[in-house]
Amino acid sequence: MIPEKSVEEIIADLLSDDGVLRQSAESSLKDLPAEIVLPEISVLLRSPDKSIRKRGMELFCCIGCDAVPSLAVLMNDDEWIVRYRAVEALGIIGGDVAHSLLVEALQDSRDHVRYMAAKGLGLSSGIEAADAVAVLLDDENEFVRASSARALGQMNLMAYAPLIEGALQRENYEKTRAVMLEALINLGRDR
Repeated sequence: MIPEKSVEEIIADLLSDDGVLRQSAESSLKDLPAEIVLPEISVLLRSPDKSIRKRGMELFCCIGCDAVPSLAVLMNDDEWIVRYRAVEALGIIGGDVAHSLLVEALQDSRDHVRYMAAKGLGLSSGIEAADAVAVLLDDENEFVRASSARALGQMNLMAYAPLIEGALQRENYEKTRAVMLEALINLGRDR
């Protein structure tokens, strides 16, 4: 079915505060070929408005696996905020290709991106990436360390409990310690 509105009009409706208009636009979005709509959605990730960037990420998720190649390109963007939202979408979409891209993102120069990559692997149960996630238990950033511990807890792999326990003993930040303890509880290894 061919939508009655142009891609630009549909994108504008997707950003509307009107829930009915947004829902209608999401339905129309599914009728468009991904190659037509993905470049328009990519632009949203560059917006100075955080809520528009978030909505762009959500729209990539609506498209699903067909969006993964575009998100892979965006992971190489110079702007960390673009990489952050691309990695967030990959974590929600999941799948083998998304997981391998998230493993790459664990080594991003920006801590926000590493944080989101670990989070995405935890949410999508990327257990094949557990070793790479575990390395981040020693990251320079306390939020990345917390995200890594949480992800390992979500993966439910008991073999990583000793690594989380070691990180907990070294950790100085109380909030990060709490997340590590929660991960151990999830693994049944609380103290």
